[in-house]
Amino acid sequence: MFFRRLLLPFSWIYALVTVVRNKLFDAGILPSTSYPLPVISVGNITVGGTGKTPLTEHLIRLLQPHHRIALLSRGYGRKTKGVIVADHNATYESIGDEPMQMKQKFPNLLVVVAEKRTLGMDVLLAQSSPPDIILMDDAYQHRYVQPGLSILVTDYHRPMWKDLCFPAGNLREPASGIERSQMVVVSKCPKDLSLDEAQMIQKKLKVSPHQKVFFSAIDYGEPKQLVSSDSTTSFKETLNKSSHPLTVVAGIGNPKPFFKRAELFGMPIKTMRYKDHHHFSASDLKEIEMSALSTDDTYGLILTTEKDAVRLSASEHLTETLAQLIWYIPIQPEFLIDGENAFNETILNYIKRT
Repeated sequence: MFFRRLLLPFSWIYALVTVVRNKLFDAGILPSTSYPLPVISVGNITVGGTGKTPLTEHLIRLLQPHHRIALLSRGYGRKTKGVIVADHNATYESIGDEPMQMKQKFPNLLVVVAEKRTLGMDVLLAQSSPPDIILMDDAYQHRYVQPGLSILVTDYHRPMWKDLCFPAGNLREPASGIERSQMVVVSKCPKDLSLDEAQMIQKKLKVSPHQKVFFSAIDYGEPKQLVSSDSTTSFKETLNKSSHPLTVVAGIGNPKPFFKRAELFGMPIKTMRYKDHHHFSASDLKEIEMSALSTDDTYGLILTTEKDAVRLSASEHLTETLAQLIWYIPIQPEFLIDGENAFNETILNYIKRT
C-alpha cells in the first residue's frame, strides 16, 4: 500500500494523458474511422484477464451460423509484426494465443492481427469474400477505428470504482471511460448473485440510462486432454485413480478463480503461476513435469487453462510424456438474472439496424 502511494503522482499523470487523448478523439482532432458494416468492440479498462475472450467466443457462436464473421485483434504476445491473416500455418507465436485459440475452435473464422487496427480493417475489407461482421478484440482504448457497438467487460472481483490508474493501480484509463460503451458485462460473478447486489453494482458503475448492464459467471466445461486419445475415461475418473496432488498451471491475468475451480475436484493441488501470455521455455516445461512427478517415480495429472493449452501444445519442448499428463478446462460465460436472451437480442438488433 505504501509503495502504491509513492506511485500516485505517476498515476495522476497517466490518467491525465488518457483523458486528454480521449478528448482529442471526441473532438475529432484525432481521427476515428467508421465503416459501413457492423463492427463490435470487446474490451476492458482493467489490466489483465476480465473475461473478454469467452465473451468474444459467445458472440462468434451467436453470429457465425448466419454471417461471415471476422476477428480483428492486436495479437498480443505474438513474435511477429504488421498485418497477418491467419491461415493453416498460423501459430500462437505468429498471431497470439487468444486469436489462435479462437481460430482452432472456429476454423471458418477469418482472423487478422494488426497493431494498427485501421490497416487490419483495410485488409479485411479487401478480402475476396469480405466479412459481414467484424469483432474487434481488446480494442476499447484503440480508438482509431470507431465501433458501431462497444462492449466493456469488467471483473466482479476487481471493481473499477475501487481501483486506480496504472502504475499505482490496474486501470488503463479512469473508470469514467465506461461512458463510451453501449453494453457493460460484469464477468466472473458468483452464480448466486442476487438482484439487489446486481443493482448495487450497476449503481456503483455510474452507467447512463442508455447503457445496458449484464452479469455473467464462468461456466467451466468438462476437462479435455491436451492430446487426442482413444480413451473414453473422463478427467474425474482418471484423477480418482491417482493418489498424487494435482498440478495446476496458469499463465493468465487473474488465475485465482481457476485455482479455486481446481480445488473442487477434491484433490490436493500444487499451483504454478506464470505471467499472462507466457511463452513456456524448456526449463518451464521441465519444472512442470517435475512438479507432477512423485517420489515413487509415477506422475500425477496436470490441469491448465484453455489459453495456456494453446501455448503448451505448440511448444517444441513438449515431451510425449508431459503431453499425456496435461488436461485443460474450456470455459464460456453463463449469463445471470435471465440476461442471455436480452444480451443476444441487443446484439442481433444492432446487426439488423446496421
